[in-house]
Amino acid sequence: MTTIVIGVDGTPAATQATEVGVALAATMDAKVIFIHFSPLAEKLFEEDPENGPSQQRLEEADPVLAEAAKAAKARGVAAELRIQDEHRPGMIAADLAGLAEGADAALVVVGNRGRSEVADVVLGSVSHELLRMSSTPVVVVHAGKEKG
Repeated sequence: MTTIVIGVDGTPAATQATEVGVALAATMDAKVIFIHFSPLAEKLFEEDPENGPSQQRLEEADPVLAEAAKAAKARGVAAELRIQDEHRPGMIAADLAGLAEGADAALVVVGNRGRSEVADVVLGSVSHELLRMSSTPVVVVHAGKEKG
C-alpha cells in the first residue's frame, strides 16, 4: 500500500496540508502517517517507555493528532499517528525525511506559514530544509497569509 507522510502542528498551514494530503491519499488509495513534533512526546513516552503511546492514547492526549485522525476518518483513509520531541527546524526536516524514507513513502506533505525569506533565515523553515534534504517528493502547502 502507498504511504503519504503528513507533518502536522496545529497551524492553519498544517491544517491545509492535512486536507491536501488526505485528499491525495483518498485518490491514491494510500494510507497516511501523521507526525507531530511536540513537547508532549516526552510525557507520553514516559507513560510506556517500552512500547510508546498507543494510537488511541495519542488521539486522546494530542489535539493536533486527534484532528488529523478525524480528517482521515472522514475521507475513509487509514491513518497512523506518531509523535516526537520538537527540536530545531533542520532536525525536524531530517526526521521527516528519514520517516518518509523508512516508510517507503510516495510523498511528504507539509505546510508553510508563508513568512518572508528573512524570517525563514532567522527562524528556520522546516519546509525549506525538507525540500533540500528529502529523497522523497515533497508537497508544500501554503494556507495563505496568516494574521499577526
